[in-house]
Amino acid sequence: MLAACFGLLLRAAFVYPSINESITYLYILHAHSHIALLGWLYMLVYVLFVHFFGIKNDKENRFYVRLFWVTEAAVLGMALTFPFQGYAAASITFSTLHIICSYLFGYHLWKNNRLVNKQIRLLLKTALAFMFISTLGVWFLGPAVGMMGKTSAFYQICIQFFLHFQFNGWFFTAFLTLIFNWFLSSKRIKYFGLFYGLWILSVVLTFGLILAWYLDIAQFYWVNAGGVTLQLLAFAVLSKNFWDVLKKRTEFGHGYIWMLLALCCFVFRILMQMITASEVFAAQTQVVRSWIIGFIHLNMLGILTGLGFWFMIKLQKIRLNFNIKTGAFFLLTAFIATEIILFLQGIKMLTGKVILENDFGLLFLFSIGFPVGILFTLNSLNKKIRL
Repeated sequence: MLAACFGLLLRAAFVYPSINESITYLYILHAHSHIALLGWLYMLVYVLFVHFFGIKNDKENRFYVRLFWVTEAAVLGMALTFPFQGYAAASITFSTLHIICSYLFGYHLWKNNRLVNKQIRLLLKTALAFMFISTLGVWFLGPAVGMMGKTSAFYQICIQFFLHFQFNGWFFTAFLTLIFNWFLSSKRIKYFGLFYGLWILSVVLTFGLILAWYLDIAQFYWVNAGGVTLQLLAFAVLSKNFWDVLKKRTEFGHGYIWMLLALCCFVFRILMQMITASEVFAAQTQVVRSWIIGFIHLNMLGILTGLGFWFMIKLQKIRLNFNIKTGAFFLLTAFIATEIILFLQGIKMLTGKVILENDFGLLFLFSIGFPVGILFTLNSLNKKIRL
């Protein structure tokens, strides 16, 4: 809810210029991104990982519950500091606390989990490893500023390193682990070794797009193209395993609309990444900010949040009632509409052709659906939720 309100404020700033007199846009942007990534998505994965993979006894429960609230305190600290000062001593302290909490969580779950399927356990540890690796980008920000400044390519690469391995490494592999555990835990997954190798390579190689943008070395576009190709092959290898699951509609059951959303967005993600395999197009996308935002939201809201809601409904953490259905309507409408508008904005930026009048106004209008939908969703939560 906090992330959605910050996002709505950011879009209101383009419609009502007077807002910019009372806020610092960049500070609100930092607050929005940190709360969405570390407050919503990270905590969602935290809860799901503890539920499925954590050892069930009083000692372990106490550890995870206490760590949960310390991590939430770090998130609240970021929410109260970033909007007013951006990156400063207080906000950096809370961000650092969150990273330390994530290290404790990752190390503990790595050492203490109840997975018996070796393939899924490998995916779990790989997801956690990507989480650790992604934070290297954060630790290098200080040296980057000291040596070359905030406008340097090194500084931007550090930020993008963190984001790339958070999204494509940690979060995507985390949800792959959850999906494998839900659908395929009772059997040995065919061609798993091939899939695993292709997936890891694809995550590493697709970082080539970032390097190509900021270092202006054309060869990295080919590295990215290779990574995109390997990613496509990785999921092609899995097609037989999941085809049998897809044929059984009962496997998806209640809340299937969220799984359908995630699948559709995943297809769009693959298509968009295939387009960036073209050097000419990949170079242009760097300056099309609306497409970059749209791609981030496609992943975070479409794929990862969609899967998260599906899991929470299947686990009966969220009641399927009027509130959740109404909330889903507002959230899906807001998401689909804003994605379309961002896509059309990108076309206008590239070609100069205006397809949609008052695009910023419409973005703001449809974005109201996010906090409204979340309010309905919050009202549907089961008060007996336990970690």
